[in-house]
Formats: sequence, structure tokens, C-alpha cells
Amino acid sequence: MNWVSSLCALYDAYANRAGEVERWKGKELVLLPIGYDTMEAQIEIHIDQNGNFIGARRLEKDEAETLVPYPESRTSGIKALPLFDSLPYIAGDLQEAVTFYFAGAKNEKDKQNKRARLRESFPLYIAGLKAWCDSPFSHPKVTAIYHYVVKQTVAKNLINSQVLSADENGIISDKIKIQNAPVEKAFVRFRVFMNDINSPDSILSDPDNAHDSAVWFDKTVQRSFIAYYLSTFQKKDLCYMTGEHMPVAKTNPVKIRGKWDTKAKLISANDDSNFSYRGRFNTKEKETGYNEALSIGYITSQKAHNALKWIIRRQGFSRDGVCMVAWESALSYLPNFYDSAAGILAKVSDDEEADEEEFEEEALSEEDEVDVAVTNYVSAAKFNAALDGYASKLSDISNMVLLALDSATPGRLAITYYKELDSSRYLKNLRTWHESCCWKHEYIRDKKLQVYEGMASIQEIALAIYGTEQGEDKSNPQLKLSKNSDNKSPLLVSAFERLRPCIIEGAAIPRDMVRASVLKASNPLAYAAKFNYSKVLHVACSMVKRLYWEKKQRNEREGVIFKMELDKSNRDRSYLYGRLLAVAEQVERSTYEKGETRITNAERYMQAFSHAPFRTWTMIWENLQPYMRQLKKPSWREFYKNLVGEITELFEYDERISNESLNGKYLLGYDCQRSELKRKPNGQSSSGEENKEENKEEPNEGEE
Repeated sequence: MNWVSSLCALYDAYANRAGEVERWKGKELVLLPIGYDTMEAQIEIHIDQNGNFIGARRLEKDEAETLVPYPESRTSGIKALPLFDSLPYIAGDLQEAVTFYFAGAKNEKDKQNKRARLRESFPLYIAGLKAWCDSPFSHPKVTAIYHYVVKQTVAKNLINSQVLSADENGIISDKIKIQNAPVEKAFVRFRVFMNDINSPDSILSDPDNAHDSAVWFDKTVQRSFIAYYLSTFQKKDLCYMTGEHMPVAKTNPVKIRGKWDTKAKLISANDDSNFSYRGRFNTKEKETGYNEALSIGYITSQKAHNALKWIIRRQGFSRDGVCMVAWESALSYLPNFYDSAAGILAKVSDDEEADEEEFEEEALSEEDEVDVAVTNYVSAAKFNAALDGYASKLSDISNMVLLALDSATPGRLAITYYKELDSSRYLKNLRTWHESCCWKHEYIRDKKLQVYEGMASIQEIALAIYGTEQGEDKSNPQLKLSKNSDNKSPLLVSAFERLRPCIIEGAAIPRDMVRASVLKASNPLAYAAKFNYSKVLHVACSMVKRLYWEKKQRNEREGVIFKMELDKSNRDRSYLYGRLLAVAEQVERSTYEKGETRITNAERYMQAFSHAPFRTWTMIWENLQPYMRQLKKPSWREFYKNLVGEITELFEYDERISNESLNGKYLLGYDCQRSELKRKPNGQSSSGEENKEENKEEPNEGEE
């Protein structure tokens, strides 16, 4: 199937929901009927079934969204919509009732053009509405609206109802706003109160909302318009997407990624002037030549675009120009591939749904970082159990569709990724990604440190590899990505593009991203907040682990599967040097007073250490001796000396004295050894606080 077929199949499967407004995760969601779109209305007029005015009111922002018959995109010029429209189209007496003072006009000619638009708008609207009412597909509510507007009393009624405000000279300035819209662009919708006598049971059991005075919710009106509009097509042609003969779409819908997306189109060909070469096309005429190269059925286009809008708003991801959506054939919820392991698990727990944006925005103050306890730990076993739960709910024929969109210019939208695969394979690949990258990652929530095993989200990976500390609060900086003039982050877009195949299809992880993560993690001095550096380090560990896991799958000599626990038998040169660096850091930090946060020598020399480990380690070891002497309890000095000796004995001599640069494995050894030293060896804590308590009890034995 192609992307159009997949979206049409999605629309057909849920066509019974078309036109219904549903509450979904605290927001309103609607699958648009064919030929419909949504508009923000500012004015609501109430009439009875005979077209008599009852009242009117201004609408608040939270109730303004309205389903509107919108058969073709209206970008410029005078073009009336079939039912609801802006005030100049609806109010035939606007010129007579009031005088517009166009304060925003550039010059007198601009004012004349605006007045001409006011004069020409109403005749177009009333002619289109009359044609609908005179057709076999007319509807009583539509007829009532026609009978009302044809009287040309709309402006007078709105002024009398104090919806519009004119001064003593009958002038309305275009500076006056209704819900932030100028009066001349205020959108009007109608409620029609029918005199039918209905029982409460018949109203409650009405699936079509035919008893609702809100015309935009009435499904019988929606079906009436669809049938009427399709009858207006004079010609049918071959739809290249479905192979059927049907009315052909001249334009295609907009607002695909959101209501703000008013220009970008997926399918567009509007180059009908100033051609330098026309090839074999026979005509320049718009009405007869627009489909010579390709024709797409109107119904096909509407179904595909409306289904895409619906599924994006239902479960899509949009940020910094990245727009992605994935759905299962039966709309069963499946985890998002771009989420972290914690984010995936949180969505199936009974707890409040996790918000990754919150994880990224919150941070601990420098003095709190050490003291905050781990209050929640998500293990890999819990994550795998969650994926097993997803798999158990799927049918044998369940499949997934994944689609990504991006726009290079405001008017063009492109599908940058499209993939169909079995849902079971999708879950398998997702599990493999998190297992092969599994490391311990942290996030902050409610000022508490929380830890999970697995892989971070794509956004967190991008922040770790490409982000820098930013923010006005120097004591609590945030990792952020640089943005361009469009307020988008190209590096985030790139991360999604490049990591998506690794997760969904099992492709190899980009080597340059692994190298970049190792370089970032080798420079702790670039981070003022220890929490930020911890995130960078652990993302780098995950990516290095994935790299060598891939080598193992290809049976390469360097391939190895690393564990998160310290491997005391690992004799790899880089891994061992990483362990030594962690020991040096812990020895120095153990002598610090409470609240002391200065940089250790191990951290200061880490970047140089990764390039020339033997020479740099000699410097670090010499600088470490005064701190070893400050550990006044002999047992601790012996513990660290013995540990350094044990690690050194695991080296091959030639490898130890070599100044060849370390590879990313040294970060794994460094992080694992740090974690091991934070535990309690031999029943005693190696933390600096307990060392200091013991030092107080120990008599001064002098310098060693």
C-alpha cells in the first residue's frame, strides 16, 4: 500500500466518527467530513426555523472552533464559503448599516479596494447558498439560514444586540477587534432552533445530532452538503491513487500538522503562469489543463488529508519542524519509538502520564544534586514486561504505519519517511533498541531524581550530543539546542532523521554521532551542572554500547556485549583506563567538605587523558598523593591503593604504556567503576561524608 491508500483505509475504518467532536486527552478532536474544515468563529447568530432573528453573541476563544463546509482552499481573492463565512459575506446590509473606517489601509486606493470587496462579497455568498437550497439536497436548517440572510438585516441585528459597536456617526473602525480579529474578518456561524417536539429519549439517542441547534454539529447537514457539492462536479477523471473514476480535486487541504499550518500542502501544482517550458502539455487553461500530468480524486484527497490531520492531532509528535505519527491498524495504543524507556512505561502505568518536556526543563540546584535520593527506579525487566503487555493485545494481522513530515518552505510539505510493518516486528525492533543501548539514565521530576534502564528519547539524545548549557540562571543552566531564524532546531531534525531507521528498522547507529557523544562526555568542564553532565555521559555510554553490540552481531573481532555492572575481568585497555580515572576522581572527592563542588583533577584532565592516557595518568597519580594522605584511616588508603594495583595488573604492559588515544569503552569503565565505588564495599561506605566522619574519630597519624 502507498501512503494515500493507508490513510484512506484509516478514514474508511472510522468514517462513522466523521463530524463528531470527541474529547481526547483533554482536548477536542474531530475527524473532518469530506469537504469540511475547521475555522475560528467570533460571532454566533441564533435564528428560528423560519429564518427569524432570535439573538447573537460574541464567542470566547475556547468555544470558537467550528466545523465549516470548506470545499476548496481559499487563499486570496473574493470567494464565498457555502454556509458559514466572515461578516462581509454574511451581512448584505453592512455597507448601508455602518461605514467602515479602514485605519489599517495603506492609502486611499487600498481603502477603495477594501470597500469594493465588501460590496462584492455578499452577492457571491447568497448565490451559492441559494443554489444549495434549490438543489435536491437542500436541508431545512440551511434553508432557514438562507431566509434570514436574504433579508439583509444581519449588521443591524448585530448592532442592536451590541455584538458590533458603531459610534454616533455609524462608523465601525477596523481597529476594533472581536477575539483578536478585525470586524471585517470576523467569522460568523449560526444556530437554528427548530420547533420540533422531541422527547428527551429521542434527543439523547440521536446519533446524527439532528436535534442540536448547532448547525456545525448536525451530521444530516454535513451529508446534505457532501451530496450537494459532489453533484456540482461536471466532469470525472481517473484518480491515479485508487484507479477509480471520480470528481477530480483542483486544490488540496492545508492545516495538516495543526491549525497554524495554513500554507503548506502535501500535493500542490499551482505553476499556471510564466512557464519557460511546458513540454507536451496541450493547454494553459486552468479549468482544462490542471490534470493533464496527474489527476487525484477529490474524495481520495479529502479522505487521505482528513485522516492524516486526525491521526496527527490524536497521537502525533510535532516539535521544531519535526512532525511524526504512527498508528496501529486497529488504533491500539503502541509505544512511540522516539520516547525514552521511562516515557514508554509511564504511559501504561497507573500514575500520571509522564511529560518528557517537564523532565528536560526541571533540574536540581548544585547543592541538592548529591542529596536527592532515587525515589523511582524503572528496571529493564519492567520495560520488557510492558512491551509484552502491548504484544498480547495485538491481533495476528495487526500492522503499523509510520510517517514523518517536514517542510522546506512555508508552502510545501513533504513526506520524509514512510514505513509499513507488522506490529509484532515493530515491538521487537523497539525492544532490541532499548536492550542494545540499555544503560542507567536519570531525569528530574518534582525535584526528585528518578532512574530508568533502557535508552533515552531521541530528543534527549540530541540534547546530549549537540546541546549546550544555556539560560539566564547560571546556577541552574539547561541543555538546549541552537535554533535558526525560523525558531527550529536543524540538529534535532537531523537526530530524528538519522536515528529513526536504527530504532524502527534495526539499521546501524551513525558512527559520527557515537564519536560526537564520546567527545562531549570527555569534556566535563563544559558543564556547570553535574546533572547535565551525567545525562551526557550516560547517553554516550548507551551509544558506545550499541556500537559494539552491532559489531558483535556482525561477528567482528571488536564486537562485545557490555553489561551495566562493573566487569572486573575485562582486560580492554580503554575500559581499564576508564576505571583508573574513576578511582582517582573518587579519592579526591572523598576528601571534600560538605557542599564543596570544585572540579577534581580527574575531571580537569579527562579530555587530555582520553587522547594520551599513559602520560596523563602519571600526572593525575602524582596530583592524587596529597589526597591519599588526607584519607587518615589506613584502611581506606589501602583500599584505594589495592584497587589501583588490581586494575593495573589487568593491563598488558605494552598497552598500558602506549599513548594511543582511548576509544569510547573508557567511558563505560569510568561510569561502571564510579557506580561501584558509590556502593558499600566490605560493609563500609566509600562516600566522602562517611569518610569524613571516620576521619574525625581517627587520631592524627601524621603524614605517610
